[in-house]
Amino acid sequence: MKTFSIRIGGEAGQGLVSVGNILLQAITEEGWYLFSHRDYESRIRGGHNFTQFRLSTEPVHTWEQKIDVLVALDKVTVDQHRQDLKENGVVIYSPEIQGKTIDEPNFVAVPFIQVAEDLEQPKVMANAVAAGAIWALLDDDLGVLHTIFAAMFSSKGDDIVEGNKKVSQAGYDLVREALDEREKPTKPEQVAERFLIAGNPALASGALAAGVKFMSAYPMTPSTGVTEFIAGHAKECAVVMEQAEDEISAMNMVVGAAYAGVRAMTATSGGGFALMTEAMGFAAAAEISVVVIDAQRPGPSTGLPTRTEQGDLLYGFGMSSGDFPRAILAPGDPVEAFYLMGHAFNLADKYQMPVVVMSDQHLADSYETVEPFDLDKVVIDRGELVSGEEAGADYKRFALTESGISPRLLPGNGPGLTVAAGDEHDEAGHLVESAEERLAMMEKRMAKMKLVEEEALAPVVFGDDDPELVLIAWGSTKGALRETVGILQEQGKKVKGVHINQVFPFSKELEPILNGPGTKYVVESNYSGQLQKLLGMEFAWKPDGSVRRYDGRPLGPDYILERLEGGMQRG
Repeated sequence: MKTFSIRIGGEAGQGLVSVGNILLQAITEEGWYLFSHRDYESRIRGGHNFTQFRLSTEPVHTWEQKIDVLVALDKVTVDQHRQDLKENGVVIYSPEIQGKTIDEPNFVAVPFIQVAEDLEQPKVMANAVAAGAIWALLDDDLGVLHTIFAAMFSSKGDDIVEGNKKVSQAGYDLVREALDEREKPTKPEQVAERFLIAGNPALASGALAAGVKFMSAYPMTPSTGVTEFIAGHAKECAVVMEQAEDEISAMNMVVGAAYAGVRAMTATSGGGFALMTEAMGFAAAAEISVVVIDAQRPGPSTGLPTRTEQGDLLYGFGMSSGDFPRAILAPGDPVEAFYLMGHAFNLADKYQMPVVVMSDQHLADSYETVEPFDLDKVVIDRGELVSGEEAGADYKRFALTESGISPRLLPGNGPGLTVAAGDEHDEAGHLVESAEERLAMMEKRMAKMKLVEEEALAPVVFGDDDPELVLIAWGSTKGALRETVGILQEQGKKVKGVHINQVFPFSKELEPILNGPGTKYVVESNYSGQLQKLLGMEFAWKPDGSVRRYDGRPLGPDYILERLEGGMQRG
């Protein structure tokens, strides 16, 4: 697969996001498939950040280390990233920012601020100059950029629209003059119906499609985008979105709303998840259906707030004190994120238990072009609900059943009493301490896990059926895993990739893969090999090796291949 990668580096507050948003829209409008991710520091101004775009005429699901174009909006970008340039790669830089002219092949000087001011436009339009300069390496026509400027700035007046068009043309002309004969990436023959979405809005959209009616959360990077999306669509979707004073309150509100009968959720990251565990334990004891998104970032404590990691898996597995039914889902891309949210709510409702959806910063903030979601695939299953008439006055909220599932009566619907008890209780919800009733209730709740295990999602498998090498991963590593398998197959190797999107309980379909042919490597973004440990605990299994990353940066095929070739166990 032939791809083209662009990296734009700059300081926070310098217009990097604006340039990125313009290019995201333009590349998508032109019909390319796109994968884009951000690397940013936890500061409002200054520091060094970059946005990267990878485009192709074929679907692309991950980033690559090597780039075709480097655009420097700050002084350090050239020195930090020039080693990642492909052969004949281009650097677009501003002499006024670098403090010098760089006389090297394929270095193109574009004085972003000066160009804007020479055209009597405000220097904030330097980002439009940069967008035009980049577009010169992609297309022969600036029309799509001009259309986007008109849409973005029409509310600010025609002068602003025309100013952006004018300065982008100037940036475009400077690069075309310097590199007029340079070959551009192949354009798609036709533009199909696709749209651009990142992990956070995909999770939120999936929740809305699944019928969520209440969300409470406290802002915490990188999960805040989920909260913002739900809040932004709350009125039209008839959802109550409550920003709580902290994560403890948020989780308790969600438990209360779910007890009242609506689909309810929250979203947080590791530190917030830690504060939620007591309320999650109450939901487990009272058999209340809740869904929690944990958008992971590196810990411990505050860690690296804007970076990525898969370090919460075992914490999510523990979730709260004691034994109780639970499930953990881990989408690998925005499409899975959308559909797995519906599955999470169905599991929570059917088995009256907490369900955690594990995302991370890389998935949360990375954009992909995707086909339109099929709402017909979103099935809503509220589980065993009973009416007040069916329940009667002697209704027992925790009635003992063979399946462990007690028919659920929503409070206020009939004469029966609906109890929520965190202490151990009998069938009616009255608090008890007898050994016999404790055994009965514990076994009732845990009986549900047999059913949860039976419908555990099968892993997504791609590659060869008779592999020499098997790579096993979970969550946002899916795209990197798929591309790594493809590269190795092109080299003549027999390779199978296994993406696990339900990390607890595991599907029984994993066992023959783990014990089947091929050398096995577990690929994940944490120090201790948490997926490897969980697989070992569940299947008494150990891989032949592992590839691990824990520096806060996302796994990519280049990193995985380098570690496999070097025989490293971790890195």
